[in-house]
Amino acid sequence: MSADQTVIGCGQYSRDDLELAALARADAEVPVPAGVGEHIESCPVCRAIVERFAADNAFLGEFVQVARSRESSRSGSRAEARAEAIAAETHLSPIAGYRLGDEIHRGGQGAVYRAEQLATRRTCAVKMLLRGRFASDRELVRFEREVEVVARMRHPSIVTLYESGVSREGEPWFAMELVDGERLDVAVRARHAGPRDIARLVKQVAEAVAYAHRRGVIHRDLKPGNILVDKDGVPRVLDFGLARADEEGDAAGNQISPSAGATRAGEFLGTFAYAAPEQLAGDPNSIDTRCDLYALGVVLYECLAGRKPFEGARSIAELVEQKTHSAPERPSARNSAVDRDLDVIALRLLAADPARRYDTADALVEDLARYLDGRPILAREDSVAYVVGKTLRRHWLLSSTAAVLLVTIVASGVALAVAYSRAERERARSERTLQGFREALGSANPESGKGSADISVDRFLDLIEENASNALKDEPSVLAGVLDTIGIVHLGFDDAKRAEPALRRALDERRELFNAGGCTALELAESLHNMGRLLILKNDLPAAETAYREALVIRERDLGGDHQLALLTGRHLASCLRRQQRIDEALAMYDALFRRASALPDYPPEEFAALRNGRAFIYFQANQLDLALAEFTGALEAVRRATGTDDDYRVGRTLFSIARVEDRLGRRDDALAHATAAQEILRKRKGGDAATVVDIDKLVAKLREQSKQ
Repeated sequence: MSADQTVIGCGQYSRDDLELAALARADAEVPVPAGVGEHIESCPVCRAIVERFAADNAFLGEFVQVARSRESSRSGSRAEARAEAIAAETHLSPIAGYRLGDEIHRGGQGAVYRAEQLATRRTCAVKMLLRGRFASDRELVRFEREVEVVARMRHPSIVTLYESGVSREGEPWFAMELVDGERLDVAVRARHAGPRDIARLVKQVAEAVAYAHRRGVIHRDLKPGNILVDKDGVPRVLDFGLARADEEGDAAGNQISPSAGATRAGEFLGTFAYAAPEQLAGDPNSIDTRCDLYALGVVLYECLAGRKPFEGARSIAELVEQKTHSAPERPSARNSAVDRDLDVIALRLLAADPARRYDTADALVEDLARYLDGRPILAREDSVAYVVGKTLRRHWLLSSTAAVLLVTIVASGVALAVAYSRAERERARSERTLQGFREALGSANPESGKGSADISVDRFLDLIEENASNALKDEPSVLAGVLDTIGIVHLGFDDAKRAEPALRRALDERRELFNAGGCTALELAESLHNMGRLLILKNDLPAAETAYREALVIRERDLGGDHQLALLTGRHLASCLRRQQRIDEALAMYDALFRRASALPDYPPEEFAALRNGRAFIYFQANQLDLALAEFTGALEAVRRATGTDDDYRVGRTLFSIARVEDRLGRRDDALAHATAAQEILRKRKGGDAATVVDIDKLVAKLREQSKQ
């Protein structure tokens, strides 16, 4: 039985199933779902209900036969017979004059049923309050206000109300136009709607919202589920159950009695994902028409990008934090067909500060019309000064550590731009600035175990890269170091798209400098090693192997084979060979590296852990699961000893590996526990969109599904 069907009897089967069983008693060809008949024989409650349905059906059949007999025996009696048939059906219906059908929607306030108005034979939708006569006074007030609000509106994109009343059992109801259509998001996907088609649909919705706002009505629960696209492609707004009157009346002076249904302080009504930040705060005084504009922004963004703007939030508190202090990435980052103007419109609607959104829904309609007509839109992007200032304020309040980090980054970037444009006498100062800059950015790298995806430095990196490229064009050696560092931080968050331009340019600069005698071979090896990391992330394994081998030759030649940097590049090369299924070569290389590292008194324990992880992956690929689990477990213990924390990126990565082995061994409970712990760490360190996090999300979802079986 589906969750939206009416529960009746003992609850095992729906009303529809029991009614079919009753009909089957008079007509053996009526299909009855499997198991229903056997259940009725054993359940006295359901059996009594079926017998009652059967008796009602027999009575109605007799009544209709009498009506037909009268119709055939008397001329001009069709109207009378029809009236009698309607009277018979009305007698059996909980709502006089209507025959209720299937439940088609259930929300937080009420349930909606497909229905037929008997007098007109018009198909319609009937909404009934969920708790009926047992509803609280506030629920009744909200339901009555919805009737009042919808009854006064006449717009092509707002459903029309026919009539309202109270059922035989004292349950309030109203009948409205039935929209035969699909949810907005479903319609957009089914029709493969492009950005212009989406903009056209949202413009029509915005016109309906503007119409409601001009009449003093705030919807407060706009979302794709409350917007249906009909068979003619027209979007229709419905479910005004949470609507609120604005300033006690509409443009015509009509009263909506707002105080009766006002939201209490601290009370949230609506849908979290589509609610504006001020709506989530639960302050009724802060709610105005701009809440609906924010919700339209989420709807527009979701339709354009295929996902909501803040899907990575793991809790309501985190959702509020993101909506209040973060700006989502542009829709065009998810859908290249989206152009700059639609990006600006969507992000303007999603501004955390209501004052920075559109002033009215009419203004949104105007900009969407301009976009569709090919005219310049009126909205403008936030200035760089505003973005930097807002982000600095956020991080300063968020954490003193984060504040120091971001200020250091900006200050270092400015110092670089100034210092490197000066003469040779400033070079020593410049080198110190570069070192401070690189150390500051290094602390934002999740792979160092210190950084977090909550410390958002992308915008600062972009600004510094742009300024450095201009200011340091005469200092290519220093510029290459800056670009390499920026690329490494992006790699730490698995962001190959952002890392690639910086790392490729750094490598090109250093190759040219090396050939001209302007940089050392070790600086070139650094860029080659980092390029190998990028190519691994992009899964271009042959090219990655080439970069690693070139870097390894330089580092072993200039530093010696036992130097930590040479061993680091060797480990990365062994990993690259393993990923290419060259198992024997990779295992031999790991074993050699392990022997050399073991002879070094100061070799970092986390690097030993990394070597054990590498060997464990080989055993895993060879299906030697016990050996793999032993190596991963040893690596986990080593990382925890080295870092002194359970919150390090490498702890999360190793827990993920252990969970994969346990899953393969059939130890599902252990696997789920380790995978969930890894998920929490890696989400914090890398963010929700990192490739590693996407992989672990899939594993957790699979394990949870299996645990239900």
